[in-house]
Amino acid sequence: MNLSRNIEEEMRKAIDYFAISLNCKIINSLTHSTLIISGWNDNMESRKAIAHYLVGLRASAIDAALNIKSQLEDTPEDLIELYGNVMAIIGKKNDDLSIDQKQDERNPWICEGICHLGMTIALQRQEIHPMGEIVAIDYPHIASKDHGLDVLVLYKKDATFGLSIIETKAYKLNPAKAINNATKFFKEIEEGKHDLRLRQSVHIMRTSLAKEVQQSISGSFWKRERTYIANPHYDSTITMEYSNNHPIFLRLFNDKEKVVLMPNAIVDFDLFFDQIADEMRNFVESL
Repeated sequence: MNLSRNIEEEMRKAIDYFAISLNCKIINSLTHSTLIISGWNDNMESRKAIAHYLVGLRASAIDAALNIKSQLEDTPEDLIELYGNVMAIIGKKNDDLSIDQKQDERNPWICEGICHLGMTIALQRQEIHPMGEIVAIDYPHIASKDHGLDVLVLYKKDATFGLSIIETKAYKLNPAKAINNATKFFKEIEEGKHDLRLRQSVHIMRTSLAKEVQQSISGSFWKRERTYIANPHYDSTITMEYSNNHPIFLRLFNDKEKVVLMPNAIVDFDLFFDQIADEMRNFVESL
């Protein structure tokens, strides 16, 4: 089995595994809805599936239209490239990274990858993205230090196209801060401060689609139809009341349908990320 085929197969296995094993629950409040997706951390098999999908992301083995197709050739040079791209995120050993590097770079990138995986699974499980049918997902950040738009999802609701803007945060002990910081970023979007970034990302997603679909997507659809999703990842020892109202959401957006919380409470937070990193190393070293 060649390099690309191995990566593609493992990505598909990860998608199929979570398409069956994930659980989804929605809690409504007066200011927003909360979408709880559980099953990411059920066992070692779950963490291994995440790790294999993330290696696929580092290989650019999935395009914006969610076609799984690796462009790597079965050569020592491309394998060395992939190895370097993976280690750039997670290090050759977990102890090679400082606490700051883990919490500011590695863990947030892994969270973005998990969110990307979740949105890919939503092709089969629409309740994971109830805002509409997913059409395309923008590429994840190349470098762990990249800032800006985390995960963007182009979706279709009836005959209307929309954009989900997902801000992921990995704040071990402070999910409230994660939500507040995500909200500040959403406010900047409302004020037009990220229009050029959004337009570039939308262009990438649009051009990945069939021409007949492209023609049905208007130039600035995302200014009229968009959903904000705050995606905090935090330690499960921290208690959050998801049904509590967040008046700041209504003050900023004036529409509860535009704001979704998608929290991920993680048992053994540090161990979870370390084990995913270990499994990413194991996979790339097995290729």
